[in-house]
Amino acid sequence: MLKTVRNLTAIISAMALSFVANAIAADWDPGGKNPGDDSVIYYFGYGSNLDETYFKQWTPSAKKVTTAHLPNYEIQFRKYSTDLEGGISSIIPKPGGLVEGVVYTIDKDEMEALDILEDVPLGIYIRETFKVVAPDGTWYNADLYYVADPKGPFTPSIKYLGYMIKGAKAQGINQPWIDYLETLRDETLANQQ
Repeated sequence: MLKTVRNLTAIISAMALSFVANAIAADWDPGGKNPGDDSVIYYFGYGSNLDETYFKQWTPSAKKVTTAHLPNYEIQFRKYSTDLEGGISSIIPKPGGLVEGVVYTIDKDEMEALDILEDVPLGIYIRETFKVVAPDGTWYNADLYYVADPKGPFTPSIKYLGYMIKGAKAQGINQPWIDYLETLRDETLANQQ
């Protein structure tokens, strides 16, 4: 398993260097792009919210803008969900790390309702704006959720990983990221036997 983790870390590091190099080479606005319409915000989905069918139960207005990468962070499963029977993802700072996801536009009213679903008022999650970069080098100012007080890490929820994998495939996230998620799922399943 350690060898697999090292191989996946090497793949993700190489992807991060490639994306950062492309972003630096491109003409981009260092301030980041904001939606042209004040009634919507950009949102970066990287966990179960990659699965648009799942996500649109709560945010029917969500429209995909682009895939994107959050540099210098990694995904860890730092909150336990009794409903999903395992860990669910959050971002954790990691120099040279990379988190793959998708940028959506979402109506502000729906985003405020999603805050309640994500337990922001209870202090479980924080919603904050981060800069994410699209494959063409465009930077977006996009909100995302992360665990306020990370615990664990926990063994990932198989159901939650299923949402991530299904969403990553449907959204056109790059194959190395899908391979990473599938390997994580397969190793989790093997360890449960």
